[in-house]
Amino acid sequence: MRCLIIHNPASGPRSDEIDAFIHAFAQAGDEIVLRYLGEGLEAAEAVADAASFDRIVLSGGDGTISNLATHLVATGATTPLLIFPSGTANLFFNNIGNAPEPAALAHTARAGRTAQADMGELFWEDPETGKMQRHGFLIIAGSGYDATIMEKAEESKADLGEFAYFAAALNTPNPQVAHFTIEHDGVVEEHDGIACMVANTAQIQGDIKLFPDCRMDDGYLDVAVVEPAATVQLLPTLLAGILDPAGKGLGRPQFTMLRTKEVKITCKPSLGMQFDGEIIPSSTGIFGARVLPRVLNLLVDDFSNLTPSK
Repeated sequence: MRCLIIHNPASGPRSDEIDAFIHAFAQAGDEIVLRYLGEGLEAAEAVADAASFDRIVLSGGDGTISNLATHLVATGATTPLLIFPSGTANLFFNNIGNAPEPAALAHTARAGRTAQADMGELFWEDPETGKMQRHGFLIIAGSGYDATIMEKAEESKADLGEFAYFAAALNTPNPQVAHFTIEHDGVVEEHDGIACMVANTAQIQGDIKLFPDCRMDDGYLDVAVVEPAATVQLLPTLLAGILDPAGKGLGRPQFTMLRTKEVKITCKPSLGMQFDGEIIPSSTGIFGARVLPRVLNLLVDDFSNLTPSK
């Protein structure tokens, strides 16, 4: 079996566990190609020959995985793909739901059971060139409070881990309010809020499903506007998430939600943008997203949220 492993050695606290995965996976006759991202090797180059392998393993944090997956989809390769959680939050991996131990993941990669999953594609106008930019996302893209938190957490992630996001939220007691114009399915909606988020997956930290009923294999994106509120005023939604992680009973107070395959959003004033924790340097306040249905051929185990019974 030919296996391509692409690893970001600077991804996070679990970075060294990829060695344990390789040890558990390798068998006589295998060819394992290990590529380290960094200076001299960019994501597009790392996945260029992906179709020539029997298995592909992407190892890193959510930003790394999102970037690699974007370029992998562009190659057209349908090689079975394993996500290895080496980052800080590993939210995309958590949404897949595979057992996280390196030996268990090695067994999953060897077994070859797959499920098809969607990906989102974010598009925005470059303020300098005026050209449209596009990039895939796996979890959540958006503008406003979420982008502010991601930007403030960036410097402290290495030291604080997932707590860096909570610290950033506490350091933003009064999020800026903007007006969002949302165009979807021939409808135009107007909302004021502190954030507008577009999601491909549901689950965030603490096993809370921020977007109830959102799945990465349903062919849709979920959009939420968070109503104007100070950080402390978001406690009802936080408590609802803690008491009702799936969102089936209490829902998500302070969220206005919709579901669509493609959406265009105008934010005035511009509040910055992010996708999967990566900040986008754009000041236009105009962006959109569409779903790319079933473009990921993910390796899954019996615990996965993508198994037919779940």
